[in-house]
Amino acid sequence: MNSLQKTALSRPFKTMTWEAVGFFALTAAIFLAGFNSGNNLLYLIAAVMLGGAIVSIIAGRINLAHLDVCRQVPSYLFAGHPFSITVEIANRKRFLDSFGVEVEGINEAHEPVFFLSIGRRSVRLYDTRTAVPKRGLQTLPPLTLRSQFPWGIFTFSKKAADSREVIVYPHIRDVREMTSGSGFLRDEYPRHAKGAGSGLYGVREYRHGEDSANINWKLSAKLDRLIVRETEREEERRVCIVLDNLLQDNSERAVELFEKAVSTVASLVWHFCRSGYWVKLLTHTVVVGYDQGLDHMHRMLIALALIQSVTADPEKHSLEREALDGATCISVRCDGEVHITGQRNGVAARKFSQRIEAEDA
Repeated sequence: MNSLQKTALSRPFKTMTWEAVGFFALTAAIFLAGFNSGNNLLYLIAAVMLGGAIVSIIAGRINLAHLDVCRQVPSYLFAGHPFSITVEIANRKRFLDSFGVEVEGINEAHEPVFFLSIGRRSVRLYDTRTAVPKRGLQTLPPLTLRSQFPWGIFTFSKKAADSREVIVYPHIRDVREMTSGSGFLRDEYPRHAKGAGSGLYGVREYRHGEDSANINWKLSAKLDRLIVRETEREEERRVCIVLDNLLQDNSERAVELFEKAVSTVASLVWHFCRSGYWVKLLTHTVVVGYDQGLDHMHRMLIALALIQSVTADPEKHSLEREALDGATCISVRCDGEVHITGQRNGVAARKFSQRIEAEDA
C-alpha cells in the first residue's frame, strides 16, 4: 500500500548566476560608454538590457507559480533496501506552460530531475529508486523546484515545506540457513492430531450417542451407512525472540554489533511471522506479546526500528525467566552470538548456537 505525500510550497525566490554578473557588468559598461560619448544609441541598448532583466524576473516567477509537488513512497521501508519513489509535479496554471524545471532532493544522491516542459493543467511523473541507509525515525529530504527560465541569468527556487517523517525498519536478510541449523525448529512444524478444529482429520462410522451434527449426510447416502466427520487440531508453533540490547560500552565496534543484532532479530521476526508462527519479542526495554499475522509482524518491526541500546539494567535476569514459557527461544546477543534453545514444559530440549555473519546479506 502506498501513501501520497503532498507538499506546501514557499514563494519563489531568485539568486544571481555568474552569467547575471557578466550581464550587469556589460550593461554598466555600455551605460558608462554612452555617458562619456553622449551616444543615445548606447543609452537605448542599456535600457533594453535592463528591461530584459526585469522581464526575466517576472517571467521566472510566473514560470514556477502554481506548481504542486507530490511524493509517493511505500507504506513501510527497510534500511539498505532500495524502494520505488514517484514524484508528481502538476502545473495548475490555466493558460501558461512551465519550462526548464528541475526537482532536487528526490534521492539520496541529490541528482536533480529535469523537466523540459510541463503543459498547462497537466501532470508529469518521474519514477526512481532510492534507499535509506539507517533504521529509525527518518525525515525525507525536502523537495526543491529550480528554474533558470527564460534566459539563465537568474536561478529561481521554490522549496517545499516538507517535514514528513517515516519509520524505517531494520535491514532484513535471509536467515533460513540459520534457523535450519536447529533440529528443534525443524520439529516445530505442525503436528496434526484429532480434536476440536476446522480441518478434516478423517471419517469413520457413526457410533450410538454421538452428535448428529458431525454426520456427513452426502457420504452416508453414498455408502448406505452413517458416516461422521472427524476434525483435526493443529498445535500452535511458538517462538520467543530475545534481543539482549544491553551494551557494556558505547564503542564503535559495540554499536556496530548492536545494529547487526537488531537486523538479525528483525529478519527472524519477518521469517517466523510469514511462516505462521506465534511470535513474541522480548528485550530489556520493549516487550511485544505472542500473536501472529502481518499486523503483529509490523508492530514488532516498528519496535525494532525505534529500539535503543541500554547501558545498565538492574533486572537483566528477567529476560531469561520470561523466555522460559515452553516455546522455542531464540536469543540474539550484541556480542554477535545467536542461541536457539528448544523447550518443552520449561525444560531445555536442544540447543544450537551460531555467530552472526560479519556482513549482512
